[in-house]
Amino acid sequence: MIRCLKKIMNRLFLYSGFLFILILIFDAYDRDYNQPVISEAVQENHNDNGSKGQPPANIGAKAKPISTERIERDINTLENRKLKIKYDSITGELLFSQLKNYPTSLGSDEKVIILDHVKKKYTAASNVQVKDQNITPIFSVVEEDIDRVKLSSTNTPNITFIKDIQLLDDSHQIKVKNTVINRGNKDLFVRNYEVISRDDNSTASIMLPTYTGSAYYDSENKFSKISFDDILESDEPREVQESWISMIEHYFFSAWLPTTGQKTIYTNHDEGVYTIGSTTGYIAVNPGRSHSYDSLMYVGPKLQSEISVLAKGLDLTVDYGVLTFLSAPLFWILEIIYSGFGNWGVSIILLTVLIKAVFFKLSETSYRSMAQMKKLNPRMQALKERYSEDKKKFSEALMRMYKEEKVNPLGGCLPILIQIPVFIALYWVLVESVEMRHAPFVGWIKDLASADPLFVLPIAMGISMYIQQKLNPAPTDATQQKIFLFLPFIFTALFATFPSGLVLYWLTNNILSIAQQYVINKRIVG
Repeated sequence: MIRCLKKIMNRLFLYSGFLFILILIFDAYDRDYNQPVISEAVQENHNDNGSKGQPPANIGAKAKPISTERIERDINTLENRKLKIKYDSITGELLFSQLKNYPTSLGSDEKVIILDHVKKKYTAASNVQVKDQNITPIFSVVEEDIDRVKLSSTNTPNITFIKDIQLLDDSHQIKVKNTVINRGNKDLFVRNYEVISRDDNSTASIMLPTYTGSAYYDSENKFSKISFDDILESDEPREVQESWISMIEHYFFSAWLPTTGQKTIYTNHDEGVYTIGSTTGYIAVNPGRSHSYDSLMYVGPKLQSEISVLAKGLDLTVDYGVLTFLSAPLFWILEIIYSGFGNWGVSIILLTVLIKAVFFKLSETSYRSMAQMKKLNPRMQALKERYSEDKKKFSEALMRMYKEEKVNPLGGCLPILIQIPVFIALYWVLVESVEMRHAPFVGWIKDLASADPLFVLPIAMGISMYIQQKLNPAPTDATQQKIFLFLPFIFTALFATFPSGLVLYWLTNNILSIAQQYVINKRIVG
């Protein structure tokens, strides 16, 4: 028993790092595989998936799928101060979007591209589907401005389709208004659908894995992800209320924002292209009457100050994973600090100080226990030598010593383990927040979301880890001593690839821990 407790204390740092990795693995698993069960209420037979991007005709009411014969594209451009898009004036499909204020890399003239029908097969559309009619509207431009276009169909007898595409002023939002006019003598039954499609290529780093895939939100299930693997395995529809759908990647995403009423969300896969879509129910349009559907799309950065006011739950696209309940308030505090100092690096340092202050007493308990263990280390070595041939007597003698000195060998473990979820939560805040992207700190650090180009912070972090080891009780086992000797070098190499903002947090935490532990050691060990 005592031998086990002693080993746990000796390997405390190693176990903490191991637990850190396990939580990251669990969090990554939760992100990719822990998805809600689909309601059986909407599990209809739907083998006819229609055309790529189109809603299956038998979602909701039965209808034939829209025919999509290959039509040559006519690509045109709209833009405002923040966004440049390209659309197909024949089909009304959104083919390309570029963020004018977000360079692909620091100092680059190239801007971030989200929708991209050429390289990523990444497109979006909002259209009207007519029940029991095989109709593909072919549009032409009737009105055009720099940030707005009006399209009208030319090939549909007795029916006119009108599509308005507009970029909202100083925004990353695209408004699409679809109008259908019944010029015949019978009722038309129509519904609106919205789709986002893309391939499964991900730009996520192996060292910093982030989610790339589809997601949706509704009033009942809240935020749910449908990974590309999930789309391959099942395309069963989901009935939702007040829902939005999206395609998410690191820092950026696209989403059709919610409209009121019930919708059906569906997914499909065709030749390497994955689609998430939503459709309304059918309504009747009487002869001589018209009906319009308004759709609103966001295509831009996961900037929380911007997206949190657009739709309920849209800020959850900033994917903190299983620890969102901790990460969200941490970012809120970080943002408040930033509003006062205007520097995200300084904000990270001050937030780390605040977290350290909150856990000050817990840390003090941990460091006090380790200091007591360090003080007893010579006696432990002596007992090990005396009873080197009898492990049972060694354990009994160690037990007596702990009891006499009133030392709890696990006293240093629990406080640190309690703090680890907070550290993991802050880790995801620094990794996921686009606010850190290209945010400068001081001097050579021009981007807190990228690795330190001069490796100053990782090296300083490694040195701080070495100092921490010297303040902790040394392992009695020679093999453990060698492992601990190499840990600072291993972690230095690992952190050299991490965002400098994350390394700054870790270094600040280490420095504060060293200061607190040094004072406690002075009092107890002398």
